[in-house]
Amino acid sequence: MFPRFSAGARAFGMALLAAAVLTACGSDDNTTPAPSATPAATKVVVDTTSGAPVAGSNLTLKATLLAADGSEVKGASFAWTSSDESVAVVTAASDKAPAGVSASVFVGTYATVQTRNAGEVDITATATLADGSRATSVTHLVVQAAPAKSYTLTLSPANLTVTAGAAPQTVTAAVRRSDGVDGIADLTNWTWNTADATFPVTAAADGHSAQVSSPSSATLAGSAVLAACADAPTGTRLCANAALARPAAPPPTYSVGGTVSGLAAGKSLQLAGVNGDAAVVSADGAFTVSSGLADASNYTVTVFAQPAGQTCTIQNDSGTIAAANVTNVAITCVQAQFVVVANRLDRTLSVYRIDPVTGALAAVPDSPFPTVNEVNDIAFLPSGRVGYAVMVDNNAIVPFQLDAATGRLTMIAAASAPTPLAPQVVAVDPTGRYVYVGGVGTLTSFAINPVTQAAELTSSLSAGGSASAGGVAVSADGQNVYATSIAADALWHAPVSAATGSLTFAYTRSSLGLGPMGAALSLNGSALYFANRDTNSFGSCTLDATGAITSAMDMLIGVSRPVDVAVTPSGQFVYVLGTGSNNIQTMRIDPTFGPLPLAITPASINGQRLRIEPNGRFLYTPSLSGTLYGFAIDATSGALTPVPGSPFATGNINAGMAIVQPTP
Repeated sequence: MFPRFSAGARAFGMALLAAAVLTACGSDDNTTPAPSATPAATKVVVDTTSGAPVAGSNLTLKATLLAADGSEVKGASFAWTSSDESVAVVTAASDKAPAGVSASVFVGTYATVQTRNAGEVDITATATLADGSRATSVTHLVVQAAPAKSYTLTLSPANLTVTAGAAPQTVTAAVRRSDGVDGIADLTNWTWNTADATFPVTAAADGHSAQVSSPSSATLAGSAVLAACADAPTGTRLCANAALARPAAPPPTYSVGGTVSGLAAGKSLQLAGVNGDAAVVSADGAFTVSSGLADASNYTVTVFAQPAGQTCTIQNDSGTIAAANVTNVAITCVQAQFVVVANRLDRTLSVYRIDPVTGALAAVPDSPFPTVNEVNDIAFLPSGRVGYAVMVDNNAIVPFQLDAATGRLTMIAAASAPTPLAPQVVAVDPTGRYVYVGGVGTLTSFAINPVTQAAELTSSLSAGGSASAGGVAVSADGQNVYATSIAADALWHAPVSAATGSLTFAYTRSSLGLGPMGAALSLNGSALYFANRDTNSFGSCTLDATGAITSAMDMLIGVSRPVDVAVTPSGQFVYVLGTGSNNIQTMRIDPTFGPLPLAITPASINGQRLRIEPNGRFLYTPSLSGTLYGFAIDATSGALTPVPGSPFATGNINAGMAIVQPTP
């Protein structure tokens, strides 16, 4: 590279040189010396950052104006031009050094030149001083052709596991250019495919990525290759692969569930399924108890824990999975019912839960429960949460707490209270405030302490002699108490004080038959029914509006030594238990003709008690030792049919029985 100078520049330089010579020689005048003149500019020097520029690159040129002595001439401005802008063009000029230029370089004027194509070009720098003089320099550049760019295409991830039926997964393309630049934008005409219908692929709109999936129907293990291809500017078509794998799909699994209805507000039901599965249901509606079950596997659903005060039964509780979820398990919850039997000789109380559908009995956990003394009878409050047992061997009345969820009994020993001699039977006032006990020649009332549950004596009436009470019944309004006197062959009627529950007076009336036992009132309270044990007869008497006994009758029936009676809630049927013949006489109460004997059904052996659950569907009677019989009642005919599993195992000397229906 050689600098060239114009004639004007040479004249300008000579003038500057002559002026410098005159100044150096001096003069005879004593004048003040003139300031030094600016050295004459002699040439423009241009430095370049690249000796062999390549097309498509940038280079920086630096121009410096020099005097003859080689010093830099300040104050010049530079103009830059290109002889062939198709080869290179000046794109910028500045008096400040661009970034990257060494700070040791003298400050001058810089030009940025962009090379475009291979070829030769002259870049001219013209320096102009303030007086108009100029100097130029031509830089000859030989621009080399840029080497061809290459591209590398890869996919990420390179190995991908795709699960059948799962969400699609994304594979992304990456393009690296040979000059280190991301070259994905340079590629065109993208295609993505697997050539396998079990690995469908969906490319993104820009072609730079794709989603790969596998349908849920693809249950077998498989593999495929995902290929992504695109055209490069070099005219080649680039391709890259990713390996796809699909594990064999596990066999489908299914769940077991259904619906719950009748569950009381605030109550919860715990269910158990197969494989230890469990579910807690707190409201009516759908539930699922088991899941992850294979096709053709067996399933069961059971009630693990009942809601307090309710019994829930299950329909469609077992079966076999048939390639579908089970949703037809139906659970129905109703108010719970328990049968409580006093095993006097064993000094225990046996408790059973009644199946509300079939009437079958199931012993509750930990039954029988200890009583310490011999229980002769037991009766529960209307709430069903507390029962009062009379102890014949120590003349006491003791309350027992009933767990409404499990049916377990707990004795409240601290609330025990004494009774008159040899208590035989017990009944509870319908309001739950009073308890009445029939003993030997006595009828006693107790008030219930709502805090301690203790029975506190309020009155005791004597019927005279040694006659024992065979049964006690309380009217629905709680205003009258009735009892049968066995040895005295009499009926007792005692009005009740509404304020205290005390018995005000005992009216006595003949039972007509001998050895009256048991006592039950009709639904409307207009009749009292009882059994005359020693004359094998059925007795009844009518009651007026005040509860007074107005008339009585006695009729022979087909059972031997009847000892107890029970009336259906409808008042249509009365059942009489014969302990001598071990059977039950069904009586139909006709509005016109009165009691009419119907069928006789074999029942408990030497049974002492007969009770009907509050809904009138089932009747239960324990044998004196060892067994408890249950019967379903036909609502139309009154016929008795043994419930499934009857008779049920119980204790010894089953002297008393109660059916409890605790509130939820």
